Amino acid sequence: MDKLFVSLVIASQILAIATLVLLGFWTGVTLGGFAWDGSMKHFNFHPLLMVLGMVILNGDGILVFRFFPMFSKYTSKLIHLILQGIVVIMGGIALKASFAYQNANNWDNVHTVHSWVGFTTYLMFGLQWICGFLIFFFPKLSGGFRGAYMPLHRYFGLALFALAIVSTISGIQETIMFQTKVPKGRMYNDRQLIGDIMGLVIVAFALIVGYLVTNKGYQRKENPLENDGEKQSLVGSSRVANGWAGVAESPH
Repeated sequence: MDKLFVSLVIASQILAIATLVLLGFWTGVTLGGFAWDGSMKHFNFHPLLMVLGMVILNGDGILVFRFFPMFSKYTSKLIHLILQGIVVIMGGIALKASFAYQNANNWDNVHTVHSWVGFTTYLMFGLQWICGFLIFFFPKLSGGFRGAYMPLHRYFGLALFALAIVSTISGIQETIMFQTKVPKGRMYNDRQLIGDIMGLVIVAFALIVGYLVTNKGYQRKENPLENDGEKQSLVGSSRVANGWAGVAESPH
């Protein structure tokens, strides 16, 4: 196995763990902790679940086909489906926490660029999951249709991951701006510092995920016995289709 590949995989998981540690401390300590009562502590579930789901689990779900080449195609697809399904559930709870907090304070919902981008990303992610389930699992459409749809599924998987990163970074900044009161004479505080560091770690994680997914040398080696027609391409070129065979079973 390529040493660079192994190093990048390890680095991605170190960054994921670092993000979780920073996120837990940021929401659980510097932002006041958690409660389901419409207060600021209620809102803290929103960044916690969104980053854990739309960034960490989503990123690792994208990389399932890179992490476990020894697994069968079906097993990899099932793990991918389950992880992304968990992301949908966590995102729904996170949105409910945000709406509950804003409603309790008589604020309008979805009234910033962050909320517009984030809400749209979540809705599209849910639609992506539903389409993937119906087309690739049940009732599982024909091989020709799956092959034609796969480039779109793969593209939107990466695009939505990128949008999730954009939404996360803007959300961190928005949280710092709206919920951090800077004491007189002090221009930088712990909430800002931890939030900024976490943002950089998340960006680094996203860059590694993107590289691992788009590098053709790291694609899953297709087993002819497992081929079910999904490596067909809209392009129509067998050379191009075969070049994408390693990611044909993945949206990435």
